[in-house]
Amino acid sequence: MNNNWTYFAAQRWARQRLTGTTVDPGAPQFLLKMRHGWDATHLLLHNRERMPKAEQDWFQQAIDRLLRHEPAQYIVGQAPFYGRAFKVTPAVLIPEAETAELVEWVLNRIPDRPLRVLDLGTGSGVIGITLALERPSWRVTLSDLSPAALTVAKQNCRRFGLKLPLVASNLFQKLVGRRFDLIVTNPPYIDRRATGIMDQAVLDYEPHLALFADENGLGFYHRLFNQVGDHLLPDGQLFGETGYDQEETIQALLHRCDQRAKIETRHDVAGKMRMIHVWDFSGAGGN
Repeated sequence: MNNNWTYFAAQRWARQRLTGTTVDPGAPQFLLKMRHGWDATHLLLHNRERMPKAEQDWFQQAIDRLLRHEPAQYIVGQAPFYGRAFKVTPAVLIPEAETAELVEWVLNRIPDRPLRVLDLGTGSGVIGITLALERPSWRVTLSDLSPAALTVAKQNCRRFGLKLPLVASNLFQKLVGRRFDLIVTNPPYIDRRATGIMDQAVLDYEPHLALFADENGLGFYHRLFNQVGDHLLPDGQLFGETGYDQEETIQALLHRCDQRAKIETRHDVAGKMRMIHVWDFSGAGGN
């Protein structure tokens, strides 16, 4: 790259490098906006400024990484979610639009009153932290099996000035005796046999622990449905993200595990079933 290039010239160079590839052509702009905290307007305002040499070197390496199909969010170390920028690393999933829809559903459905909330399998913490920021009266706990993921979640808590409890736990193993009004989860739910239709960047870079589950992708939910009633307060509720092809199988699984429980499913903006809301579990609140 030319040491005198502007931000505009750098983007033009990047577009040329990416031409004819499968890389998102908007990725170079995304990198610059996230690195600087700019929106599209501010990126335009800086277009004629000279890019510092150190940043040119970083940008050139970033484009090379894009060409190796590394997600732009991991390259810049941040991802947008619900109007905020969260730290992400390859130890956690990159937050997707479906997860934001899940959060929106919870906020619209659950009254704004003091609640005990668990973000089960928190990853980067985007669900629990967003709920805590949007509903300051909620007492939110974050849990995850992965110590590396909890490190990222802790950093995101600090980023937003929160001091939320973080628990290293395989499902409810370290939450014995704890009950919550609300449990929200985006767990592993992908069938390992589905790798042939998955994006290569996801397979190569995102954590498989957070992606795949046994029992055709329903292994986590099988264990969850068997145990969750013992960790909910009276009128406690569960919200979760699921696979688009699991609408019938997850409802059948729930009723095998708990005949009393009630479930509703919700479709995303693309019309695919991606979320569940479950309540009236046997054992909830000691019943």
